[in-house]
Amino acid sequence: MKKTWNVYRLKVSTRTGAGILLILFISIIQGGTPLLAQDKSSENKAREVVAASIEAMGGDAYLNVTGVMSYGRYFAFRKGRKAFARFHDWTVYDPVKWRFQLGKGKSQNVQIFNLELGKAWSLEGKDYVEEIPEEAIQDFRRGAKKDLDLIIRQRLNEEGMNLYYYGPDDVSGTGEVEAVEFLDSTNDSLVVFFDTKTHLPVKTETHNTDRVGVRHKQEQEFSNWHVIQGINTALRHDVYVDGEISRQRFIEELTYNPTFPPGHFEEPVVDEDD
Repeated sequence: MKKTWNVYRLKVSTRTGAGILLILFISIIQGGTPLLAQDKSSENKAREVVAASIEAMGGDAYLNVTGVMSYGRYFAFRKGRKAFARFHDWTVYDPVKWRFQLGKGKSQNVQIFNLELGKAWSLEGKDYVEEIPEEAIQDFRRGAKKDLDLIIRQRLNEEGMNLYYYGPDDVSGTGEVEAVEFLDSTNDSLVVFFDTKTHLPVKTETHNTDRVGVRHKQEQEFSNWHVIQGINTALRHDVYVDGEISRQRFIEELTYNPTFPPGHFEEPVVDEDD
């Protein structure tokens, strides 16, 4: 059955610095409502939508999450081929530390990013550790800045962060979805689509430029919501790049604010006797 993720799209272009200047110029020559007044109204409504979503996801319980541990099934898609593995994910939000493992034992692949140290490593099997280069760490840092949970918990009120509201009439689809765009001081944008009834996020959309300068659209869809430790949690994540399925996660176990083992986000120590 075809998924409905691609139903929700903005009918209007998202904001950019150049776009805002163009709209301001048109508003002036046409004698329309000043752009600043429009944006203030849009931001107030956007913040109302985000506040409703925070409550729907658990209110203070959601905001007070400092880390999460999850386990489940991971699927990756490339050129029509599908690969499957079991995954473990350990995440700390402030400062960001992330450990992600596919497989286990001699066939495992582990990546560790520690933005507190500005370091990252990969572990293949049990005995091969390699330091991840700075360029990849910067890519990870840029991606983390556009993570929905990090934006809501940490970046929502940072200086230079602007919010814009798009109502159901601005969103293609069923008319039951509204959207908020988060645009930071560096002109990085994340658009989040919310269900108008449940107030839960159903999809995010952002754009990334790869190392050869090609711009790609990435969309992530959230579904299969369950309450865990008082927090409404999406147990299925579907990621699309340029309209094509890229990867899926099906979470089977999840714990909020767990106790992580010492050194879990540091360079792996290889047991040479193993």
